[in-house]
Amino acid sequence: MRIVFLLIFSLLFLRADILKENFITFDINSSNPKVLVDFESDNLEKFISLDKNENGIISWSELKAKKEEIKKIVLSHIKVYFDKKECKLKPIGFEVYRRVHQSYIKLPLKINCTHPKESVHIKYNLFFDVDKNQKVFVKLSKNSQKPIILSPRVEETTFKLKKRKSSWQMFKEFWVDGVWHIWLGYDHILFLMMLLVPAVYTKNLQPIEKFSKVLKEILKIVTAFSIAHSFTLALSVTDTVRINSNFIEVAIALSILFTALNNIFNFLKGEIWIVAFFFGLIHGFGFANVLNDMVDKKSSLATLLVGFNLGVESGQVVIVLAILPIFFFLRKTNFYKVFILRGFSFITAIIATLWAIQRAFGLEILPF
Repeated sequence: MRIVFLLIFSLLFLRADILKENFITFDINSSNPKVLVDFESDNLEKFISLDKNENGIISWSELKAKKEEIKKIVLSHIKVYFDKKECKLKPIGFEVYRRVHQSYIKLPLKINCTHPKESVHIKYNLFFDVDKNQKVFVKLSKNSQKPIILSPRVEETTFKLKKRKSSWQMFKEFWVDGVWHIWLGYDHILFLMMLLVPAVYTKNLQPIEKFSKVLKEILKIVTAFSIAHSFTLALSVTDTVRINSNFIEVAIALSILFTALNNIFNFLKGEIWIVAFFFGLIHGFGFANVLNDMVDKKSSLATLLVGFNLGVESGQVVIVLAILPIFFFLRKTNFYKVFILRGFSFITAIIATLWAIQRAFGLEILPF
């Protein structure tokens, strides 16, 4: 019993720094080649002093006040080569913004080189020596090649401009991306868990006797969620609908809060699949925020959508198959009703509330 309890709550405290979502995007097709470095700002304090008023919180104004020093730090950790010739890099902008729960910086760099014909090579190691969890997605804009991940173990990579991957290779890689996005997306996992928790009960919170009936209910929930997020993912990636990413992140937190409170107070009296569908529309935009940063949506759009979507579904199925039998086995116990249905949901509601506040106002309340 103790092991089950630890397993469930270990999912609750998955940390965001498992995967730092930093991006480097090359634009080599325009008349003036550029590279955009998009990185989280937390580790900058290990290089320069940022907290001018010493209140323990780094504000956007404090980051902007140090922008010239920050530019120098980035330039000292990146080198770009076109056709094996090193290029000079010049900052042409500086932007501070918020993604999910951290402050990020966008630093566009002009590449003073003639357009490459054969290869683009990059060496990059910003923060790699102080944060072993750093991951950087490097991609070529308007190019069908899959983004390459740099990390403390792999600090450089080369794009061969004439080499293109097959649609099948792209599909497999996007499928893997979808699986890992669910497994490392702690907010999506919590939302899914909040949908699974009451699925072993009737509308009046009585244990369901047959596992087949529970499976039928789970199938309705997962199907509704999948259809909804697939729809809005497609709308967003194709630029049919655009919604501010900060608004979506706050809405995702509120969706978790609403579902957790319903588990505690049962004000909907069942029909969880409707909740899954409605909030699935919001989560779809959240998935799209990741894809919009990772790949050029004008290339292999069908492969992108189908591969990533099936990856997300596969990741969800694994979680359901791992957790549902445990929930069904424990459903008649006081432990389940007290510690999982109500206790787990109560803790989730608190965390979702704090997420909503910090995402809405740019605060640093939780470390994950």
